[in-house]
Parts: sequence; structure tokens; C-alpha cells
Amino acid sequence: MDPDDLAIALARAKTDKSDQTGGSSSETNLTVHPNLPLPSILKPPRGTNKSGYKYKYPEAAPTPEGEDDDEWNKVYTAADSRFYNKHGKSSQASKKYRQSGETYELAVAMIADKKQKARNDYISQAAELAGGGGGSGGVAILPPKTITPKPKAQTKKVQPPPSLKQELSTSSRDGTPGADRMPLSISEQIKQEGRPRKAPSAAPSSHQGTPAPSTASKVDSPPSKIEKPPPPKAAVKKKGTAAAVRKPTKQSQENKFSKPAGKGASPRPAKNSLVSSDSESNDGGEYCVCRGPDDHRMMVNCEGGCNEWYHCSCIGMDVEDAKELLDRYICPKCKSAELFTTWKRMCRYNNVGEHLSLREPCRRAARVTEDPPSKYCSDEHRLAFMEFIRDHMARQDNAPSMGGKLNVQEVAEILTHVKSNAELQSLGKKPRLPIPEGADPTRPIGLDYITPEEEEEIKTLELKKQKIQTQIEGYRNQQKLLVMIHERAQAAAKHPSVDEKAVCGYDNRLAFNEHEFAHWLSTAEGQSAFETQKLGPRTDESKTIGARQPQPIQKADVPDELHNICLKSMKSCARHKGWRLIHGQDYAAMTAYLQREWERCERKKGEVIDDAETREAAREYHAHNTVEQLF
Repeated sequence: MDPDDLAIALARAKTDKSDQTGGSSSETNLTVHPNLPLPSILKPPRGTNKSGYKYKYPEAAPTPEGEDDDEWNKVYTAADSRFYNKHGKSSQASKKYRQSGETYELAVAMIADKKQKARNDYISQAAELAGGGGGSGGVAILPPKTITPKPKAQTKKVQPPPSLKQELSTSSRDGTPGADRMPLSISEQIKQEGRPRKAPSAAPSSHQGTPAPSTASKVDSPPSKIEKPPPPKAAVKKKGTAAAVRKPTKQSQENKFSKPAGKGASPRPAKNSLVSSDSESNDGGEYCVCRGPDDHRMMVNCEGGCNEWYHCSCIGMDVEDAKELLDRYICPKCKSAELFTTWKRMCRYNNVGEHLSLREPCRRAARVTEDPPSKYCSDEHRLAFMEFIRDHMARQDNAPSMGGKLNVQEVAEILTHVKSNAELQSLGKKPRLPIPEGADPTRPIGLDYITPEEEEEIKTLELKKQKIQTQIEGYRNQQKLLVMIHERAQAAAKHPSVDEKAVCGYDNRLAFNEHEFAHWLSTAEGQSAFETQKLGPRTDESKTIGARQPQPIQKADVPDELHNICLKSMKSCARHKGWRLIHGQDYAAMTAYLQREWERCERKKGEVIDDAETREAAREYHAHNTVEQLF
């Protein structure tokens, strides 16, 4: 095609209004250059309104006819970011525009302008190729470093549509060919959008006026077919993009829920500016577990020391609960026994909402820090809670209560009678005596009012507890003896005169009952064993303890290490089979049984003392009662 014809086609394309519908008319009159790939936005859509396609915002559905779902999702997100930045980074304002449909209309205009610009750029590049000897002539094109482009034909510059704001861009989306793009998830799109802005460079401005979030992975661009014009000497710093901050400084309690701000952020956009660059929707930093930027989603700051910011959606936290109820957030990395996430007390009217299955029960914080403190978020909910008690929890008839629900009149009388919440909570409980000033808090008050019979019963229970405690200590010492016998058997198996690798190892000291064991423990042999935690052979002093045959027998000549140990094989010794397990379970069972008996005695003692206090506290209540003997 002749360069002049291309220039005329370029001028017509810039003034053509048919492309504003966002359809596929931008490709109808476009001549595809054989050596220039067609941008992805000008290609036929890969899918429109595909079943199950997940938009970032539900209001983006449906995709306009003739548009690709992925491309439309990116442009709609960019349109939402413009409203968000225009209104001081207010997510509520941007949500209002999404629900009213204005964001959808803006996205339709943006995608039409984007396709128009891509078409104009493609025609301009095709004209440069044609002017440099390219085209369909079949002449090979050398790399840019070996060829100097011929002067371009003088074409009339046509300004882009006035609805778009031309800005210089350093985004990695400008140099990525459309043919090499690969779909990415939303989180990867956010990361790819934010990271290139961490270190702005003086690169030449992009031909793309308002870039949309890219769904393509970052790949190396192939060498251009011609040498592009030299870049300008200095690039203008993009407005509205804060410098990337790896970790923001710790915010105060009042600003805990605000977004992390970068250094040197530009002022809020003017009210008369309808759209701004979608790159202003994040600051290029990396936050949260997703390592994404601040993309105007709700974030909370960890107060455990790492000072990291987290998206509420990434940590499974409800946004409204984070704004209203979160007191302190501690991330899993900083969580400990002393540091953990804490929440404010919720308004008590929330229980009413759940009971009545309300669509949105109250989830605001109670006014517990005010004077006087309140369990409700407002006086309206306090009154509404009492009305709920009256209408749903109390009986509406006037019949007296017989152990069931109270009627409305009875509830009113109770609330009139009590003067504090403590008195209300104590209704139905045993009466208690006031603790005298200076009294020992660990000593029960009822001990001062027990009768002689009760005092004798308490002494009996104390003696029984001491006896049980002595038995428990004896069984615990027998468990220690079992361990020492087992260790002695293992050492005997390693003796040179023993042929068996695994000996039985039974010691007849395991047959002691509790009285025999107490006697053995008082001997020098027993005391030495428990002091050194090492069991030795039987001595003459203790060999008669537990003996069933006191007549003298011939003493075998064995070393002390093997004395009083069964040296048979563990498998062939049927008499002592499983002695370790049998004795261990017996000691554990007896210890648990005696522990329960000790607790029962302690509980019985507490009941006696408690009854004495209750009797004294209710003495004035029963003072008017009299007993009359009739016969």
C-alpha cells in the first residue's frame, strides 16, 4: 500500500465514530500487514459471556457483544479504579458507581477508545514499514541495529479522542506484543501491574494513553522490524502514582484501617476530572500473603512486630467486622501465647437478630468504654432488646409462674426490685454472707458457723484424705520401683555370663503389697535405691520381707548384678509373662481410683461448709417461721 494511502486511511480512522460501540467493526476495514502482528485487542474475541467466567466485579457482567471476556474484565477494573481515585480512594463511592451502571458505561467508552488507539497505532506502524521498503514486496527486514529507517511520509497528526488523558507510562504492558500474551489470574495481574513501578525510569512515553490491567505474563519482546524514533531526553513523572514502599511505617490506632500510603503521593484528583489512569489504583508495593499491591481493597495492619499489611479477603476476615469490631490484629507469624488477635464486644442486639433470623443482625461494637458502660451499640438497640424480651421471651398471660416462664408483670417487678446487674445475676442462687474486711480470702466463711456435729464430720473427712494421700504416694513409689527393676534387667542381659539376649528380668520385690513395700522402703536397701535411683541386690536385712518359704535353702553363687533376677528367656518364661504391663496398669488404675476418692472427700467437706454459710445467710429470712406442737 502506498504511504499516502495509509496516511489518508489513518486520518479517516481517527474520525470514524462507528468504533465507539465497542464491537468488532475496528477490524473490518483494517489491512493486515504481513510483517506486523495484529494486536490482541483487534483480534476476534476468544470468548464472550462464557459460562462460569468469573469477573472481578459482578457488575461487569454481561460482556458487551463482540468483546473478549478477559479484555472486558481488565477494562472494567480500570474504569472502577478511575472512579475510586477520583473520589479520594473511597471504595464505597466506586461501589455506588458500579451499582448505578456508570462504571459500565465508562468501560464501554474506554474499550472503544482503546481499540481505536490500537488500530491507529497499527496503521501508523504499517505506514512506517511501507515507507521503509517493507510491505508485501517480500524484501527481508534487518534488525534495528543494522538499518536506519527511511524518513516517514509527512502525515497529518490527528489528536486522540478528548475523553482520554494522555500520560507517560512506564508500565510493562506497553512493550508486550499481543500475540505472545498468556492469561493470568487476577492476583497475578495485580502483581504485574504494581512491580514495574517500584523504580520509575526515564523511558519514552507509551503510545497507550489509558492502559488496562494486563492478563498476560511478562515475556521478552521480539526485536522490532524497524528502528524506532529516538526516545525523548527526559520523561515526565507520572501523576497519581506514589513511590513503592516495601513495608509502611506503623500507623496509629486511628489510622489502622487506612491504606498504606507511599512517599510523595500526589494530591487528590480534581472533582471535574472524570477519569484518570488506572495505574493510580495501587502504589506498586508488595503486601499481604499474596505479595500483591495496595489495590484499594480493605487492609489491616499486624501489630505484632512485623508491621505487615494484609488484605481482609486474603486472611478470611469480613471487611465490615474489621472496620467495626477488630481491636488488634496479629498475623500467624507473630502470634504467641501473649500476642493474639482481639475483638471488641459485639452489641447484644445481635442475639435478637440471630433469634429472629434477621437479614442483617447488628454487628457493631458495644459501648463498653463509655461511662456508664453499655452492652449495646446505641440506646435504640437497648430499647429494642428489652422490647424483644417483653414480646418474645416472657408469657403474655397473667397466670402466676409455677417454675416455667415468667409473665410480663413478673419480669417488670423483678427489674424494678433489683438495683444492679450483679443483683439480677444472683437471683436464684444460694444466699451468701459478705466477706468481712481483712479476712483471709482462702478461708471459707462457713467455717465460723459450723455445728459441733459438722466439725466432727470435717475431721473424719480430713483423716480419710490423709490416708488416701499416703496410699497414692505408695503406688507412685512402686511405679518408680518398676522402672528401676526394668533397667536392672536390661543391664543383666549385657552381663558376660548371661547367654540370653532378652531375659525375663522379673524381681520378686514387685510382689510386695502396700504394707510390705512400706516396710522395705524403710530399710537401708530401699532408701539407697530411691536416693540413687539404682536398684541393687536383696540384702540380709530385707530378704525375709515378702518371703513365702522361710526355711533355709541352698544359696546360688551368682554375681550381685544377677542376684534376685529371673534369667530365663522372655519368650519362654510363662510364669512371669507380661509382668511389666500387668504391674504398670495395676499401679495406674489404683492411683486413679484413690485420686477420685480423695476428690470425693474434698467435695463432701466443701458441701458441709457451704451449707453452714447458707444456713447463716438465710437465718433472717426464716426468723418469722414458728413451730407449733399439736400433740
